[in-house]
Amino acid sequence: MLLDANVFALVPTHHYAGIKGNCLVVPRTHYENVLDIPDDLGRDFFHATRRLAQAMRTALHCEGISTRQHNGPAGDQDVWHYHLHVFPRYPSDGLHAGQKALYTPAERMALAAGLRAALQ
Repeated sequence: MLLDANVFALVPTHHYAGIKGNCLVVPRTHYENVLDIPDDLGRDFFHATRRLAQAMRTALHCEGISTRQHNGPAGDQDVWHYHLHVFPRYPSDGLHAGQKALYTPAERMALAAGLRAALQ
C-alpha cells in the first residue's frame, strides 16, 4: 500500500491471536532501527501510521489501534530493517497472549485491498 514517497505499508505474512488486518509501516530507505531513523522521517512515519489507523477503523471496524516496534537483540528485534507494527484492536482480543499464525495469500490480498480502499 502506497502511503507516501518515503514510507509504505504492507500486510505481513502472519497475524497474532486471530486478529487480522495488522500491518507494517516501513521506510523505503534502509535503516536498521529507530536509532538510525533521521528526524525528518519521523514525521512521515507518524503521518502514515495515523492514516493507516484511520483506514483500519473504517475497513476493519476496530475499536482501537496498537503499535509496536523493537530495537536491538535485547529489545526483541529480529528483522534488521526498521518497521512499525500497527494492530487493529477489539475488546478482550488477547493480542499480547496470542499465537502467531500465517495468513493465506488470499487473506492478505483481501485485507490489503480493503485497507487500500479505505486510504483513498
